[in-house]
Amino acid sequence: MLRYGFIAAGNIIRAMHRGAEMNKDYNPAEIGIYDINEEVRKDYAARGYATFDNMKDLIDNSEMLVLGVTPKVVGFIIDELAANIRPEQVMLTVVTGVEQAWYEEKLGKGHKVVICMPNMSSQVGEGAFAVSRSEACTDEDVDNVCAILRSCGLVEEIPDGMMAEILPFNGSAPGFFYHIANLMVKEAEELGLNPETAVRLFAETMKGSAEMILSSDISLADLEKALRLPGGATVTALEKIESMGFDAMYHEFVKVSVEHCRELGNQSQIVVNKYKNI
Repeated sequence: MLRYGFIAAGNIIRAMHRGAEMNKDYNPAEIGIYDINEEVRKDYAARGYATFDNMKDLIDNSEMLVLGVTPKVVGFIIDELAANIRPEQVMLTVVTGVEQAWYEEKLGKGHKVVICMPNMSSQVGEGAFAVSRSEACTDEDVDNVCAILRSCGLVEEIPDGMMAEILPFNGSAPGFFYHIANLMVKEAEELGLNPETAVRLFAETMKGSAEMILSSDISLADLEKALRLPGGATVTALEKIESMGFDAMYHEFVKVSVEHCRELGNQSQIVVNKYKNI
């Protein structure tokens, strides 16, 4: 019996596996992969994973499941999943925007579902995963199914129904960071600096700043205050972008991320309804 069975292996799942493969205790032979793309299955097989060409066999041969399809696809496969999943089988799902109430309706109230909001940083073993559980899940269930996440990052449990709200802080946050990094590179080039040097300095500075937030006893407010020296270049630049509406812009980033995440979840129900009417 395989420890995990992955239903689909899209970008975020492949990132998780690449990050987990950096962990010496990770064993691909304990992992099963079902994906409709034969080339994807061949790639995984070459790396030591068990692969399947149908969902039922994967489910039958796995202790736990990981659902990795998109919100538009989950509506098409949920009936087959519901017909084959075992009541005691814990399922981790990374489908964006779909909440516990939907899984309860489709799989039944007693099924064990752990929803996860991942991010692409898991590819380098530095993922940040938010998870929430269904009522049927025990602490042991959550601990067991999240072991694959802990092999490539940090896991934080949040209340049910808050996945859309957490998206800007881990799921979408890398996109915001990369956008700022790209802007920094453009500014470096305009100033005549070597862009590769600027990227290394910027990325290492952000890495160190993140470590300060995580490991220091200093509050966020005090960390920022320490750099806002009166008359200094940093505070002058910060005041300039604040006057141009930077804070309001970031508020919109958070707001739009949350709203769109909810819309993606709604698409799953729309797809199910259309499929049943065909």
